[in-house]
Amino acid sequence: MKKGPGLVSSPIKQAFADGRVVIGTMIVQVRAPAIIQLLANYGLEFVFLDMEHGPYNLETAADLIQVARLAGITPLVRVPDTQYHMYARLLDAGAQGIMTPRVECADQVRQIMRYSKYPPMGQRGFSRLAAHVDFAEIDFREYVRWANDNLLNFIQIESKAGVEALPEMIAVPGIDGVVIGMDDLALSLGVAGNTKDPLAEHMLERIVATCEAHTMPWGLHLPDTERLVHWIERGMMIATFSSDIWMFQEVLQEGMQKLRAAAAPGETGQPDS
Repeated sequence: MKKGPGLVSSPIKQAFADGRVVIGTMIVQVRAPAIIQLLANYGLEFVFLDMEHGPYNLETAADLIQVARLAGITPLVRVPDTQYHMYARLLDAGAQGIMTPRVECADQVRQIMRYSKYPPMGQRGFSRLAAHVDFAEIDFREYVRWANDNLLNFIQIESKAGVEALPEMIAVPGIDGVVIGMDDLALSLGVAGNTKDPLAEHMLERIVATCEAHTMPWGLHLPDTERLVHWIERGMMIATFSSDIWMFQEVLQEGMQKLRAAAAPGETGQPDS
């Protein structure tokens, strides 16, 4: 990992170059910095901060991003929309990559690159007074080259239109990976809530085939470990496992069933001991 003022490299690009799977998660509600340390301690390699559906404001996101940089887990942000100020301010806060949801055409991808890359690759403005350079004196030109090469850009495919346009979209230079949003994809196909519907599965297979034909890393965000294992065995390289809320729900559901059964065995049909 390259270290220096601002040069806190994510290992994800090297993992992709080596053909290695990266495993992370998404946080949607938890704001305590301790959650980042916990995830890092258990070996997760990246964490998405969900600013599309989560309540995080910029100040909270900046705090969590800084903890992640210090803990050695790659901080990524899912932005709510394709707007310049979201990319610029979150990258200035030290995010090491952005995931853009609901991407549906090549022009949108080119706009993402303009917002997230410095000239000559894009139009992002530069600040010397932000966390992305660790508030240190830096070599301006070196940092710009480094950021354009190292900061990550993921696009999220969540609709039939996105599937149809994917070949043209991933031909735009600068994309590092594709993440499939199965819930919204199923919703857009008229099979809301059923990500295993044959139509949703067919669209997923089309995305996978397109990405693999272009040697583009791809991934899924699922709470189902066995399903993630299946897709890792199929060649998936970006495994986004569960989320803060999904993890709590799973533990609470399993634990409370067992505790209620023990506390009131007669009510559950179990014999009294």
